[in-house]
Amino acid sequence: MSRHPNLAALEALLAQVRHTDVATFLRHMMAIHPPGRLPARTAFDPLAVPALLPGLVLVRIEYRPDGAPRLFIKVAGERIRDAAPMAMMNRYVDELLLGGERRVIADTRQTVIDTGTAYYWYGAPRMKFKLDFANLEYVHCPLAEDGETIDHILSFFHYEGTA
Repeated sequence: MSRHPNLAALEALLAQVRHTDVATFLRHMMAIHPPGRLPARTAFDPLAVPALLPGLVLVRIEYRPDGAPRLFIKVAGERIRDAAPMAMMNRYVDELLLGGERRVIADTRQTVIDTGTAYYWYGAPRMKFKLDFANLEYVHCPLAEDGETIDHILSFFHYEGTA
């Protein structure tokens, strides 16, 4: 079985990340990643990484009849809920009243869908938050029950300068 490009992407990102929690998340995602396919949502056991739960976000991808994805935020950890400028959990991204900030949420995940590989960001926040912090570091990882069609994106966020 050939090596999946996402596994190589996760390994490359591990060399770039700054915070140990982000590295822990990446290592866990690599550990559950089968060699020739994407991991399924069911492969991720949140109890295996309990310290990371406050920074996790799980988005379900629903495909419309025309193939366009619609993003539904299923789970948002406590740290995410504390930082977000609005309630996000159990809502579709296209229903959030955020203007350009909605684009950041959707576009970064669209990149994951388009490439089939993880997306990494480190730098100044590109949207407003309730928390005051220096930089944001996050990773979006694709999940696919059938190993190919991305049906969830699991993300981990670290707000630099917060506990």
